[in-house]
Amino acid sequence: MIELLNLVDHPGVVECSSILKGKEVLASSFPEQYKNHATIAKQSFNYVFATAAKMKSKHDEAHLEIGDKRLSGFLLKGDLILVCLSAKDSNIQQVRKQARQASAKLLKDELEELSKF
Repeated sequence: MIELLNLVDHPGVVECSSILKGKEVLASSFPEQYKNHATIAKQSFNYVFATAAKMKSKHDEAHLEIGDKRLSGFLLKGDLILVCLSAKDSNIQQVRKQARQASAKLLKDELEELSKF
């Protein structure tokens, strides 16, 4: 999972990121100064995507602004959520690109694991 975060974190685009599985943090690159942001993201995005699933919505992306930062949540697969912290004025398309790369790597890794059997 740390490999995915290394792929996502990119100076000037995504400052730090984490991967959630339900309410559990699987991996995180959030520094201590942004732990509060990470907690808000975990609670908020779990609620948003659980509600979307109950409503049978296909929404897989959500954004929150906190001060001069933006938290972006991307539903990768099942209950895996990628959280990205970026500057509020960062290019959201580049943040999405970083998230898509992580999602593609996650799926590729899963396929490689399945092919071992």
